[in-house]
Amino acid sequence: MKIYNNLDEIDFPFDTCVTIGNFDGVHKGHQTLINKTIQYSKENNLKSVVFTFSNHPVNYFKPGYVKNIISSKEKYELIERMGIDIYISIPFDASMTQISAEEYIDNILINKLHVKKMVIGHDFTFARKREGNPELLKKLAKEKGFSVEVVDPVIMDGRRISSTDIRKAIADGDVAEAEHLLGRYFAVEGTVIKGRQIGRTIGFPTANIQYDSSMAIPKIGIYATLAVIDGQVYCGATSIGTNPTVNGKNLSIETYILDFDEDIYGKNLRIEFVENMRDEIKFDSKEDLKEQLQKDTKYVRNNYISVLENLVDSPRDYNITIKNIRKHLKLKK
Repeated sequence: MKIYNNLDEIDFPFDTCVTIGNFDGVHKGHQTLINKTIQYSKENNLKSVVFTFSNHPVNYFKPGYVKNIISSKEKYELIERMGIDIYISIPFDASMTQISAEEYIDNILINKLHVKKMVIGHDFTFARKREGNPELLKKLAKEKGFSVEVVDPVIMDGRRISSTDIRKAIADGDVAEAEHLLGRYFAVEGTVIKGRQIGRTIGFPTANIQYDSSMAIPKIGIYATLAVIDGQVYCGATSIGTNPTVNGKNLSIETYILDFDEDIYGKNLRIEFVENMRDEIKFDSKEDLKEQLQKDTKYVRNNYISVLENLVDSPRDYNITIKNIRKHLKLKK
């Protein structure tokens, strides 16, 4: 997949099929648009293009207002795995708020991307003051020699899949619902840093991550998770909270990784959220906390560790087993 981060770099010598959107989350609805773009391109000898933004357009007007569901890096990796030929990710800046719909079509879609087909969602808008919409795009496309396919929303359980609903599920701690809408586990990742190391004193050393504050995170609570380190998968119990039992003040994300004892300070740790097990509790003593942690890890061991143990092909290799892990865990519910 060829990646472009600047429109000035682009003047394609070939024709394309393009889908445009923020694709925040690359959820099942986004996947439908991208798959249609790939399919049409293959059938009509075109290059498939995803045109997106490196920042959420809403955050241009209200910085920090919308939390990201996935990082920019994960977004292009997910789209690359789907099979897109060209990935364009540019900043949403003042130029995007000033360009007219017709200039957008002429200067970007036709002159630079050489578009022959566009695949867009039903609620697609573009150009200044969002004056561009599917109806206007279809009208101008007919005049300018390309076609437009408007894709209906993907409906699950009687409602359309949206990034807004996914953010709400995450904020509510409903990580199972987030997985249902995304088609994969919601994840948070970051560099492992030293914390207060209180867990070590009660036999539960945890890995704390320095997470990106621009990312969505689940509500305070204790979660059954998958921990991914150097491409290897382990089961874990993850706490999001302030550790009130030991008078903690700052929010932290820390994971007790079962059957693991390695120094991973400075490494990247990815936490995939499988199940919300319980709320955070302030215990009367460290001993009470330890007793509860023993129950939490026993639950993870009984319900999740066996899944990894039963996978015969490289049971800790992420790329090989994650689909099987998801399938087996669904069967256990």
